[in-house]
Amino acid sequence: MNQRNTYTRHVEIGFGRPGGFWAGVVAVLTAIVVIVLAVLFSALFLGLFVALGIGVAIRAWLLGRQARRGQPDVIEADYTVVETEDAPGRRKGP
Repeated sequence: MNQRNTYTRHVEIGFGRPGGFWAGVVAVLTAIVVIVLAVLFSALFLGLFVALGIGVAIRAWLLGRQARRGQPDVIEADYTVVETEDAPGRRKGP
């Protein structure tokens, strides 16, 4: 955008890049829009990953509770060893 000062000279108003004032305004507005969209998408994905993490943690906690409920604490049993033949190299008793 060009303006004339009191001496009728052209004065260029810009942001130091080719295209003048309006190109600078468009660049600043574009940068603001890109930053706002980046923040929104970052927040969206962060919320999604937090929700997935909470869901997985709750599922693991529920599965752990079910596994503990189904198992007895101690199993007691008697067993007997039955050998059908002597093992080779078996040591004879005293």
